[in-house]
Amino acid sequence: MDVPVRAATLGPAAPAQPAPTSLTVAGTAINMPVIPGGVSAEGAMEIPDAFDKAAWYRFGPAPGAAEGTAVIAGHIDTTSDRAPFSKLKSVPAGTAIQVGREGAAALTYRVVRVELMAKDKFDGEASSAGPGPTSLKWSPAGEHGWTSGWTTATM
Repeated sequence: MDVPVRAATLGPAAPAQPAPTSLTVAGTAINMPVIPGGVSAEGAMEIPDAFDKAAWYRFGPAPGAAEGTAVIAGHIDTTSDRAPFSKLKSVPAGTAIQVGREGAAALTYRVVRVELMAKDKFDGEASSAGPGPTSLKWSPAGEHGWTSGWTTATM
């Protein structure tokens, strides 16, 4: 039996969005580098050991992608003190967030809402899922059993 064969060519790949490199939140001490993160052996999002760095979930959209939610995570506390992300729970709607990007112009987001929840109730998959307008979510990780996330939209 002869199987028809046709030449197949791939179309041009969609341009990749530049990786985030820094995060600054107006009115707070948050001004830190952002590094790529993946998934830990326990199945959670990797966050840097250093409390003065944040991680971008590199398996999801980057800030500035045409659709989807970019996720950035960092620590809210240490064994002896609060880390910069502890300020996220009290930022008001409208606060400016600037995300620096590798080889591209920085992006400015505005806080839409803040949600606080028990750490064991945080749904990381739902927070980064779904088509729609580009947005950005933070997931501060703490040792005191809570986490918070907030959704922002580009200006």
